[in-house]
Amino acid sequence: MNVTYYKNFGVAIYCRIYDVQKMADSKWLEESFNVLQKYLKINKVYLETHRDMIVPEKELIQKIKTFFESKGVKTSGGVAFVASEGMLSRTFCYSNPEERKKVKEIMQFTAQMFDEIILDDYYFTSCRCELCIKTKGNMSWTDFRLKQLEEAAKTLIIEPARNANPNVNLIIKYPNWYEHYQYMGYNLDVESRMFDMIYTGTETRDPEYTQQHLQQYQSYEIMRYLDNVKPGKNGGGWIDPYARRYLDRWGEQILLTLFDKPKEVTLFCYGSLLESIKQRDGTEKLTSVLAAVAGNVFEEADVFLEYLGNPIGVPSYKPYNSSGEDFLHNFIGMLGVPIDLTPVFPSNSNTIFLTESAKFDKNIVDKIRNHLSEGKTVIVTSGLFKALQGKGIEDIIEVECTDKKALVKEFMRFMDVHSSDTEIMIPQIKYATNDAWEIVTALDKANGYPLLLETRYAKGMFYIFAVPDNFSDLYALPQEILTQIKSVFMKDLPVQLESPSKVCLYVYDNNTFIAQSFLPYVTRINIVINKKDAKLHALMPGGEWFFRMEPAGFTSGNRTVFPTMMFSNYYRVYKFE
Repeated sequence: MNVTYYKNFGVAIYCRIYDVQKMADSKWLEESFNVLQKYLKINKVYLETHRDMIVPEKELIQKIKTFFESKGVKTSGGVAFVASEGMLSRTFCYSNPEERKKVKEIMQFTAQMFDEIILDDYYFTSCRCELCIKTKGNMSWTDFRLKQLEEAAKTLIIEPARNANPNVNLIIKYPNWYEHYQYMGYNLDVESRMFDMIYTGTETRDPEYTQQHLQQYQSYEIMRYLDNVKPGKNGGGWIDPYARRYLDRWGEQILLTLFDKPKEVTLFCYGSLLESIKQRDGTEKLTSVLAAVAGNVFEEADVFLEYLGNPIGVPSYKPYNSSGEDFLHNFIGMLGVPIDLTPVFPSNSNTIFLTESAKFDKNIVDKIRNHLSEGKTVIVTSGLFKALQGKGIEDIIEVECTDKKALVKEFMRFMDVHSSDTEIMIPQIKYATNDAWEIVTALDKANGYPLLLETRYAKGMFYIFAVPDNFSDLYALPQEILTQIKSVFMKDLPVQLESPSKVCLYVYDNNTFIAQSFLPYVTRINIVINKKDAKLHALMPGGEWFFRMEPAGFTSGNRTVFPTMMFSNYYRVYKFE
């Protein structure tokens, strides 16, 4: 059997219970697989054994396994612990003895047939039934759910599965809402150590016209976070084609997931990748526009991924089970600042960025102080500084993040004033003259307030970044102001983009990087390499590096600047020397 796969990653398809049921029709199974295989080099399928209280017959699963394995496709099990799926799905109640028994039976049943099982991201609970209310007692819902699902993972999922199959590889897949895991019982710290592997939901869909409003950059950034949660054991990224305004959004999610260099990408789900076209004779013909788009993305990425090193960025500390200034990291990423989110304080890094979620570390002020004392740089948001007021942060600088607001449209760096297209609401930060200094000022009629404030502490540099009330207002900041902000955030990185917002940068540790525009129009940018007389090459199809910059770069101090054009919704892969 002559089967080809991608060189740099695997591609899996998740099959929901409804897909599995439909696969009982051998003719449909053969036809549908041929359609998907036409565009995709599939090396694995996850066959679901439970959803909506439906469990398939063991004989059907065995029949489907045999089919896929005959095609050179590995089969693994999948489980969705959802009792009733919908807009407000009914999750399993882990206080209910009957449903606890059901969970155990499902895991035993699945482990008997598969050596690998992935939990779809329904292993959470939103149940507030009378039984849960009584069991919870005086605990908060968050504490109760964390405790309950930790116990359930051990006694209802892991132990029964291992009893049925001691060699089973157990994977827990986490959803895209990383800021809110703990509220629904996901304990990223404990569970990531209990399960053999984890998996990452990278679905960002449409950033505006959906209920989650996740920014495009998150498809990359959440991979970085879970890579850092369980190094070497993040199985891959998981994308679905739903809630998007345009087809390219589907391909973009896949591409950003691949920028992290995952082991595997899973497409959810088998049936949703297929379309049926009615023929004149009344028959139905299967096709797949989605598979065609995904296949094109996979083929392109497979050309350049092997040339990229390990992803690097500005370390940002988000403790386990924390929240605050939710999902702000992704808005910063959309400004062109590569963020490397981590659950462990990055003490070995020079410049670090902290959002409000860092307040969940009770020792965070001491950690900031020690970092500065070592001559390093700490950038904190106004939200974090305000949360730490009265908790020791005054030992670093006596600044007040007040409750007052300023509606601003003009910004000054040095003596140059630049205007945004819209007014932005920022917090008013009160500080003592000459104890700190405004790197960027937000002008408000005859007054002004710091947008980026700088001070020294011991041998280090401390910055406070005034975050707008509406995070998306960051996108309205003038390019010149963004350049100043990025120069502080990215001083330790070898490359920076002088660009408007929504032009993203992905940096790797072997002098390679990717520039990507999410703008709907062509824009001029400068690629700035922090090296004198640098040379820049672009990766072309075929896997060779060619010089492609017009005009050629020019030297500016110890940097080399390469002016170029970025087309709309476009990316380029570069190497410099």
